Amino acid sequence: MIKKLTMGLAGLGLGLTAFAHGVHEHGVARLQVAIDGGRLVVALQSPLDNLVGFEHKPRTAAQRSAWAEAEGRLRDFGALFVLPPAAGCTLTNVDLELPWEAGARPDYDHDHDHDHDAAHGEVHVQYALDCAQPQALTGLTVKLAERFPRTARIRAEAVTPRGQNAQTLTRDKNTLAL
Repeated sequence: MIKKLTMGLAGLGLGLTAFAHGVHEHGVARLQVAIDGGRLVVALQSPLDNLVGFEHKPRTAAQRSAWAEAEGRLRDFGALFVLPPAAGCTLTNVDLELPWEAGARPDYDHDHDHDHDAAHGEVHVQYALDCAQPQALTGLTVKLAERFPRTARIRAEAVTPRGQNAQTLTRDKNTLAL
């Protein structure tokens, strides 16, 4: 899926840096936004700790509940992002990649857990939208820090017809110029 994500963005003809090489930092998420014609792609990468406070497959009822709530929020584009209404954007796809297989039974074999946790404690989500008036896409307001308070900073990059832009977003400074 990471290859698919990078290829999906590259398929838009955009020279975005490979997402997978970002440094895993607690409290920091990475966001890449690309506009090509009427197509908007928003790709989010975050350590699990930012979202649920742990970085392994949920093992307890409380952890499973926390993850189910986080997953619901991650699938709700409108809860995390605000676009200018004039752009007329419609969400067409959400692709969520977990560091474990969805629906797999909990693995209580702790001898093997740490290998997977350290390497894969990341969630990748890619949102695809079709926008009727892409020229109205002037900014993306990101409410990730509100919804997931453990996320202190978001390293954001945008590639649009207007050029490239990189910003660090916080709860108070949460709009990425497009």
